[in-house]
Amino acid sequence: MTIQQLHIFRVLASEMNYSKASEKLFMTRQAVKQNITSMESELGGALFDNFKNHISLTPKGQLLLRECVPVIESFDKMMKSMYSDLSLEGTVSIGISVSLLPGFLPALHEKLFNFNQAFPNVNISLLDMENDEVVRKVQNGELSIGIIMDLGNTIEGFNRYEIIACKLAAMVESHHRFWEAEELTLEQLSGETIQIPGMSDAFLPLFETIKKEQLDIKIEVSHHYYQVYYKVRDNGIIGLNRYFPPENDTPDSTRDILLKDAPPLCASVITKKEPGIPKLTAYMNPLVNALRTGYMNEPFVRDKTGPEDKK
Repeated sequence: MTIQQLHIFRVLASEMNYSKASEKLFMTRQAVKQNITSMESELGGALFDNFKNHISLTPKGQLLLRECVPVIESFDKMMKSMYSDLSLEGTVSIGISVSLLPGFLPALHEKLFNFNQAFPNVNISLLDMENDEVVRKVQNGELSIGIIMDLGNTIEGFNRYEIIACKLAAMVESHHRFWEAEELTLEQLSGETIQIPGMSDAFLPLFETIKKEQLDIKIEVSHHYYQVYYKVRDNGIIGLNRYFPPENDTPDSTRDILLKDAPPLCASVITKKEPGIPKLTAYMNPLVNALRTGYMNEPFVRDKTGPEDKK
């Protein structure tokens, strides 16, 4: 059982409603339920009763609530003490890829607000721009931090902190030859045009696979999700997207087909890898932890605890 699971339990016990708790936690209902189910399995009994769509605490749940509150408060106090000597202040400029907007990182502004509550002397300047532009401006020092879409790889010369990783999918329209497919490989996309958010090394694994396998895949750049969606729907080309399983009761003109053996589609924080920026390094753990809140127990997430140095 983790401290985050205790926090999820405490919020649900306060709200007594999965929808309200998920909104407060910036998580999906499914993720909240998965965590509660995991806790119940570990503790050997139900924490909540559910009667006619109304939930209430069981005796075991009431006991856990009494015991967990001082544990959570003690943990929060400890973390504030650990960060108190950082004396973080000044302006941090953050560029976020428009490819992640609006839905890839829900509640982003609320999470940055929570970070600011903990570090009120830090002034955050948030700018949205194209994926490649974020990489370029972090590289040349115009941005302190970037939040980009990538394929799980670290760009040479950068530190990378993964926020969330999702299964990669090919988005197709209803008349496409792949519409009925359950899954695809990149090799099967040979002869197709696919859209990606940029041409930087954030998508190097894709470029390397196309080159190595000598695949006849044409690349187009569409920076925003809605650009991808409308080009897929109206022009019959393929867009890269995070995988959402089909819902039979929700007809649509597009659907996602899982790309087998493909790298994950990720949202990641990047900084320039260079010595002599101790203050920026001090920002990273509390900032990344704030951004990860609510994603760590979602399906397909790979929990990382620090920058990845692999090339």
